[in-house]
Order: sequence, then structure tokens, then C-alpha cells
Amino acid sequence: MSWPTEPLGAICEIVSGITKDSKKQGDDYREVPYLRVANVQRLQLDLSEVKTIPAKESTIASYRLEPGDILLNEGGDRDKLGRGWIWQGQISECIHQNHVFRARIRDGKAIPKWIAYYANTNEARAYFLATGKQTTNLASISKKNLSALPVPLPPVHVQEILVAEIDTLLSRLDEAVTTLQGIQAKLKQARASILKAAVEGRLGKSTTYGEFEHRKVGNLFDHRLGKMLDKAKNTGRLTPYLRNANVRWQSFELADIKTIQIDINEISDVSTEQGDIIVCEGGEPGRCAVWNRAESMVIQKALHRLRPKEQLNSAFFSYQIETSIKSGRMEDLMTGSTIKHLTGKMLRQAVLAVPALEEQNQIVSEIHRRFSVLDQVEATVQVSLARCGMLRQAILKRAFWG
Repeated sequence: MSWPTEPLGAICEIVSGITKDSKKQGDDYREVPYLRVANVQRLQLDLSEVKTIPAKESTIASYRLEPGDILLNEGGDRDKLGRGWIWQGQISECIHQNHVFRARIRDGKAIPKWIAYYANTNEARAYFLATGKQTTNLASISKKNLSALPVPLPPVHVQEILVAEIDTLLSRLDEAVTTLQGIQAKLKQARASILKAAVEGRLGKSTTYGEFEHRKVGNLFDHRLGKMLDKAKNTGRLTPYLRNANVRWQSFELADIKTIQIDINEISDVSTEQGDIIVCEGGEPGRCAVWNRAESMVIQKALHRLRPKEQLNSAFFSYQIETSIKSGRMEDLMTGSTIKHLTGKMLRQAVLAVPALEEQNQIVSEIHRRFSVLDQVEATVQVSLARCGMLRQAILKRAFWG
């Protein structure tokens, strides 16, 4: 079924919000809560952190939100363009910033949820992107183009029937998403439990490795801190290098690898080999993974390289470092109060359990076997969540286009 359309500006009064300017303050200003782009999510408002802004009484009166106002983001990242939902008066007095449009229904032509649901359809999002101003990663839409958005407009009583059906179907879908996200949380807990059992000697077929020898990291591994890479000063061979951002928990994100020219004589001291454990010094200190690739890469100063001095299963010790970091057992090795760092000196002092090599291999094999089962479940959950996203759009499309 095809409904007649009207431009959004004919259905709603659309206004931009207050511009933040800390210089414009005085006795006639007072602090009031205001909504930012971060508060205006897709099909919901996030009010966990609402900031305040100084404003005159006349400005507050102009931008004060009323229940039923539709909030739509002016822009930012491409996924934020036109994103929005309905204000329901959750805060007694609240205004909105200039990057958030307020659309207020005129003359009872529509109900707020009909407009808000439509603004979040793929079709409306395509319109926003097509008419908005875009740079490489950012996008914005003007009030003029937002006002010109064509909105399907059946009679109000039909809108009410369809919105009630949308509410029911999306509520059921939200319950399914909540269940799937709960499964994801349990999978994360299961991984942590597996690693904890592994490093405590409670994983595997053997019953004899419960009492491990304990040794310092500096005795087990040759430690190197990465090189300060100065693009302005270095000359030599163009070489890829690992940054803190490339190291994840037990994996590497290599989609964005930088290169630098570095003297060939300096490369060996800060390059990777198979079996090296790479550990983050800052950012999320202790985050680590084993380098198992054939090619070598240079590491920057924010990374530690641990190379076994003897025959060891690096994966076992990488998992052990992860468990120690996440459980807080290595907290006393960190420096800094707000921004934490794991220095080379402190890392070398960390004590790890050291079973026999055969038992290290057995434990790692069992970890991977159990993780493999969890990975299969996680993959199924991810597919289901993606389907929920597509089903959400299918529900909206059927309501607006039949």
C-alpha cells in the first residue's frame, strides 16, 4: 500500500538547538541540562550522562523540550546522521544543542512515534546521506534538507494502529536481542573461567600438574621494549610496525598497519619472531598476544616483546598474563594513578606458573578445544543478532510500505 507523502517540515516545526559558548555568561544565565548527539541514539535516548549548559531564560524557553518532541541528530559520523527518538519528559527541564534538531508535530497531523520510526528506516537514512553534506567519515544534514524529507502520511487513526503493531513486534525482538546479549556475556565469563582453570592446573587430563614451579618473567623471557619511532628523523628501509592499537587480547588487528623508515641495524632489536609474546605497555596495559606469523614486524615503544629463553609454549604464558591482568593480580605492577602503565622493569618482576613443557602443550590444546566450542556458539549468536537488525528494518518497511 502506498500512502500519500508530505515533507517533514509541513508536519513538524523543526528547530536547531543551543550553541555552546562558555564566553557568553553572566548574572542572567543559569545552568540547565541539555541533550547532545551522544544522548540521541537510534530508537532510544541514552540519559546515563546528561550535561548542563549556561543559558538565558529566553533561550531556555525557546529550546525547552516537551513530551512528544522528536529529536534527530544533525550529523557526526555517518551512522549518526538523522538518528533519533522521542523525548518523553524524563527530565523536568531540558534543552538541546545545535547538533540535535527538535521536530514538534504541527496541528495533530501525525503521532510522534510514526515520525520517529520513519526517520530510522533505511529509506530515510538513505535520504539523509544523499542530501547531506559529506566528508570522508563525517556527514551532516541541513535544516532545509531535513525539512524536505518526504514522509508517508496515512490518517492518524491508521498511524496509531500501525505504531501499536510496530511496538509489539519490536518489543518481542528486543527481548530476543536481550537474550542473545545475555548469552554473549555468559560466553565471555566461560572463557575467563577456562583460562583461570588452566593457569591454576585444573584443566587437562593430567592429575600431577597442580603444583607448578613459579618463576619471574625476566628469567623465562628475553625482554625488549619497542623503539621510539620518529618519522622525522629515521632513514633507511621502509618497514611495517606494530602499534598499541594493533594488539588485541590474544590476536592482532592488522587492517591498519603503518610503515616507517628505520636503519637496518636497529631492526633486529625491536622486531618480532614467531613465538614472541607482544604486551601493551599502556592504553590497556597487559593486553597481549603471541606473534605466530612468518613475517617480522618492528614494534613501537608502547609495546613489550617477550621472547622465550628456553623451550616454552608462548600461548600458555600469554593466557596466563591475560588472566593475571584481568583478575587484578598484576595491579600492583602498574604505575600511574589515572593512566596506568606496565613498565619493562615491573613486567620482568611478574611471577608466572611454569609446568613442564608437555603439560603446557596439553593445557593450551585443551583451552583451544574448549574455545572452539564457544566460538561456534558465538558465531551463531552473531548471525542471530544480525538477523534481528534486518528483521527490525523489515518490520518498519512493512508498516510504511505494506
